[in-house]
Amino acid sequence: MERIWVYLMAIQFSKEEMKRMEDLLSAFFERMEMDYVVPVDIFKVATDLGFDVRGAEFEENLEGLIVVNEHTEKIEGFDSNKVIAYNCFKDINMKKFIVAHELAHYIYEKANAYDKKIVVAARDHADGYSENVEEQQMDYMAASILIPKNDLCRFLEKNTGINVSEVAKRYKVTEEVARRRIQEVQA
Repeated sequence: MERIWVYLMAIQFSKEEMKRMEDLLSAFFERMEMDYVVPVDIFKVATDLGFDVRGAEFEENLEGLIVVNEHTEKIEGFDSNKVIAYNCFKDINMKKFIVAHELAHYIYEKANAYDKKIVVAARDHADGYSENVEEQQMDYMAASILIPKNDLCRFLEKNTGINVSEVAKRYKVTEEVARRRIQEVQA
């Protein structure tokens, strides 16, 4: 199986693994009958899926978290049984990525066990890359949600010589996310 470097990180994803993650996202959004346009309003996407999305004052190394308990109508203190919280000290584009990352945990868990009622995860790595393979997969899926592959390919094809900051501006993401997504789709 051919391996390619993605994100310039220690763990590698094959083209097949990347396609599997992209297909998983497409199937989920199709099943939920959700269609979204770029730039993706990830807060609306999460809210449309029933999440209570909130900013929180986390410690320095905690970026975000997701708690889902579908055994109950609401988690105490929240308006839903599904909660995503992000570090409110981050800039808006990083907040979007954190929400997309946490949402990726939910989508991944539901794809692998649709009847799963409890999902809990925390993004505990700051800017940069986690050594944890699952966290790297969630980062990949988060970037895929915010910058859909087909749309990015069309955008790059129409606009030769485009730079990273223009991609970041179009999708309203950080330049780091734009850079790695360009590397992913061109791999």
